[in-house]
Formats: sequence, C-alpha cells, structure tokens
Amino acid sequence: MASPAAAKSRVLPLAAETAALGVVFGDIGTSPLYAFKQGLLAVGGTAVTHSEVLGLLSLITWAIILSISIKYVSLVLRADNDGEGGILALVTLLDLHRSATGKRLFLLIAGLIGAAMLIGDGVLTPAMSVLSAIEGLEVIAPALDHWIVAVTVLVILLVFFSQRAGTERIGAFYGPIMLVWFGSLAALGVHGIVQAPQVLWALDPRHGIELLNDHIWFAGAVLGAIFLAITGGEALYADLGHFGRKVITRAWLLVAMPALLLNYYGQGAIVLVNREAVRNPFYDLSPDFVDVPLLILATAATVIASQAIITGVFSLAKQAIELGYLPPMRIRYTSEHNDQHIYVGRLNWIMMIACALIVVSFGSSDRLASAYGIAVAMAMVSTTILFVAYVRRSWRWPLPALILLAGSLGVIDISFAAANLTKLHDGGWLPVTIAAIVLLIMVSWRRGLEGLGIQQRRFTEPLDAFIARGRPPACAISPRTAIFLSRGGAVTPVALGRVSDLLDVQFTKAVIVSVWIASRPRVPVDERVRVLPLDGVHVRVDVRFGYMQQIDVPAVLGPALYAQGIDPDEAVYVIGHERVMPPEDIRGVRDVLAHVFAFLARNAERSVDRFGLPRPRTIEIGYPVRL
Repeated sequence: MASPAAAKSRVLPLAAETAALGVVFGDIGTSPLYAFKQGLLAVGGTAVTHSEVLGLLSLITWAIILSISIKYVSLVLRADNDGEGGILALVTLLDLHRSATGKRLFLLIAGLIGAAMLIGDGVLTPAMSVLSAIEGLEVIAPALDHWIVAVTVLVILLVFFSQRAGTERIGAFYGPIMLVWFGSLAALGVHGIVQAPQVLWALDPRHGIELLNDHIWFAGAVLGAIFLAITGGEALYADLGHFGRKVITRAWLLVAMPALLLNYYGQGAIVLVNREAVRNPFYDLSPDFVDVPLLILATAATVIASQAIITGVFSLAKQAIELGYLPPMRIRYTSEHNDQHIYVGRLNWIMMIACALIVVSFGSSDRLASAYGIAVAMAMVSTTILFVAYVRRSWRWPLPALILLAGSLGVIDISFAAANLTKLHDGGWLPVTIAAIVLLIMVSWRRGLEGLGIQQRRFTEPLDAFIARGRPPACAISPRTAIFLSRGGAVTPVALGRVSDLLDVQFTKAVIVSVWIASRPRVPVDERVRVLPLDGVHVRVDVRFGYMQQIDVPAVLGPALYAQGIDPDEAVYVIGHERVMPPEDIRGVRDVLAHVFAFLARNAERSVDRFGLPRPRTIEIGYPVRL
C-alpha cells in the first residue's frame, strides 16, 4: 500500500497540470475556434479540395510541433530567471536594461519591441477569442446572428470588470473547466475522424509543402492563417513562473497538444464529408444536441483565455515598470499568497475600452483575423533573437550548433512574421500601431528618467560632501527622525538638501533610503536590506526588491531601523517630487520624447503610493526640473 507521502506526490502534480491548463493554455486552447476556418478561407472557402484540406492540416500539425513543442517546450522554457519566464526575463538575464550599446542596444530594442507587441496582442486576443465563440450563434440559431456583436461586447465588459476581484477567487475553477474543454476538443475530433479517417494522412509534411507550392502566390495568406493555431505560444514562456517547466511540459504533451491536433483533424474530416462545413467547421463538427452546451463551454473557455492574457499583460507591465520602462501605475495585489496576482486598474480600463471598440469596428472574427497574429509573430522573432543571444552567453554552445539553432528557429519565425506582414493593409496596422504607441511610451520614459537623473545632479551634491559640511551654527534641530528617499545612495537627496539649505532645518536622525530593483524576480529576505551608519546622525540604507515583488518600504525598513535604535513608527518620510518641464520648442525627436515624458510624469503614480509610505507621516517637497 502506498504511503500518504507517495500518494500526495502523485496528486499534487496532477492538480498543478490541471491548473496550468487554465492559465497557460487558454489562448492556444481556443485557437480551434477560428484557425482552421481561416486557413480554409485562405485557400478557396467552399471550393476547397481534398489535397488542400490535408495540406492545411499538415501545416498546422508541423507548426505546432516545431514552434511550440520544440522551440518553446523543449528549448525556450529552459531559459528562466530564477524560475520566471517571459521576454523581459530574457532582457534581465542578458542584463540589457542596465546599459546597452552596439549589439547589446540592438538586443534591447528587440526585447522592447517584443514586449510592446505582446501588450498590443493583449488587446486583440479577448476580442478575437470571445467573438469567435459567440459566432456559434450563426450555426445554432441563425435568427440571432445580429446579436453577436452586442453579446460579445457584453461578455468582454464582464471579463474586464471581473478583474478587480482578482484571479485567486475564481482561479480554482479555471483548470477543471479547461480540462473539460480540452476533453471536448478531443472527443469532437475523434467523432469527425471516424467519419473520414483518411484525414490522418495529413501527418505527412509533404502535403503541407505541396499546398504551399500549389499556392505560391497566396503562401503568405496561408501561413498567416496557419499561424493563428500557435498564437498562444508566448504564453507558455510568460507563465513559466506560475507552474515551472516540467508541469507545463507534461500538460502540453499529455493533454493540450493531443486534444488540439485531434480537433483540427476532426474539423478537416467534417469538411471532407460536407463542404458546407467551411462556414464554421468547429461548430459543424459537433452533433446538433451538443451545440448549445458547446457554445456555453466555448464562451467559458474564451473568457478564461481572455482572463489569462489580461493577467499576463498586467504582469508584463509590472516588470516594465520596475525595470524603468513604463511609468509607475497603481498596482493592487489581489492575493495574500501569490504576488503575481495583481490588478492594474488604469491599464485594465484602457484595454477594456480598446477591446470593445475593436469588436464593434471589425464586427466579425473573419475581418478581425486580418489584424490578429502579427503582434505575436513579431514577439516570437524577438524571443528567438534574445534566446539565441542567451544560449551563446550562458550555455556556451559551439558556433556550428549556435548557427544551426539560430537558422532553424529563424526560418520558422521569420516565415510566419513575413506572412503576417501581408496583413498590414487589411487590419494588421492596428496591433502594430498599438505596439508603436507602447514602444514610444517605453523609450520616452526611459530617456526621461536618464535626463531627470542628469538634471537632479545639478540640484545636489555627493552625500559625503554634505555630511562633511556639518551643521550650520544657526541651523534648527528637529527632534524627529526623517527618512529621505534617494535615487542614488551616494548622492544627497534633493529633499534633504533643500530642507537644510533653504529652511536651515536638520534632524536628530536622517535616514537616506535608496530603493533598488534587482535583475531577478525575487530577492530573499536576508539580502533585502543593507544598513551603513555614516556618522552619529546620518544612516544610509539600501533596500532591494525583485522586479516581481510587491514594494512595501516601511515593512522592510522597520526591523533594520529598530536595530539602529530608531523607532520607525515615529519617523517622518520626506520625499522629493519633480515637476517636469519639457522644452518650450520642439526641434527634434528628443524634444518630442521629453514632452511625452512630462505628460507621463504628471500622470504617474506618486512615490508615496508606489512605495507604500504612510500618508499621515509623509512630506512631499516639489521642485521644477527643466529637461
């Protein structure tokens, strides 16, 4: 009889893989709703031939195997930063965010473009997936097809409004629902394959090659449609920190991939039997008596997929904020147990409005498909570039192996990216425009912070020099302890210098605190605080957080201050607040970036909120800074 420990070891992995189905595979798991349908439309719609159906299925099969199973599951998932994944994890692994010149600058730009593209994809994915599910009304109840857009917008609004509650409360239901979804995909696939088993010949890659040769002038459109079957690939890497490589690998190989392939082959089989099924092969695949339950299940699956991509965008935005590439936004932590469960209100409402407008503007998944996919394709190219650089730096593969890796992955990703670029004139401009706006914000914020640092040094002096000057004879001494936030530990905070020089006031104790964001997702407790007494009055404290951790300065600072004989509950926090003034005239790109930065700075979250400072004991000292 197995021991309780052994039984537990068998149950927990199963629970983890089930949960992974709801978080990691939501996006790619809903692709059967539209991917094969768009492929059929690309090669002729109702006039599709037997060989074309096999060719489409063959391309989908090998796209899933090469891009998802080999590239992401077998290779990219191994490039983790203390267990965390995602394109910004590669940026930090390569240490590109600290300083980048020459080739490193190219890699940084590739990483930022990839991150911007993923945020743009986060706006389109809920619209595309939910709209595709609700379009089942065309098959089930044609008389209600004029309600498709309205119902889709309503579902999307509910999805975004529910974000405020956090994912932990409903997260337990995600995995089981997606397990039922994947099980249904597999069952429907088998139901279709039984009717036309010859569809299994599509496993031969020659059918896909022949299709591309026969449609050489439309190969871009065909590959662009096929790419829709793998658009959720980046999510596997982005959600690495939630479950780990082994759990994601098992869930993919044992559940998700077999279910997806079976369903695609089932759709192909039903089209071979009935050419009219081209209109919506996913719903035409199912028996009539399960149409309504399937519509409900498909809607639930797309809601889960949308929830997962929105949460992923929140996580990506938080990483970018802490790495200094997005302005601070108020982040609310929705779980006491998992610091990855966050809610970014401002970003949530922007995405909600954008999603609703996209659904109303495009009106159908067929039209929206022309805009969908290009952002993920570009993000996949960026991931490949950074991954190859990481392999060269960390794994130290021999040059021939590295060239083979770069060439193999590059051919796949660049082919799909080039195919999707053909959609630019027909809706593809939308995600590219969204990504361009995000990239502009990222570059403006980063350049603005660098310029702000240069200007601030004109207001202040080295901390050693300030302490060496001592206290002026007429200086008033406050009995309170003051805690000053500093952008650089060796530099006197502007607020400290101004209080001393302009008001002739110093404090019994002055604590200069610098908050640093490490290049890893989490900093252990024993490495988080470093205290350096400078003299009898001044104490320097360096506080470090990982880019995925919640920043609560008072909570971390308290024990360190007690050890120095300082009561943190009696101390006041004094912080400087810059009023950024952009150039009066716009004479070039730098001035444009400065104006964007000034706008962002006016609307960014204040330090008192970002660092969790107690409002009743916090003083802000404002001062103008001209860029």
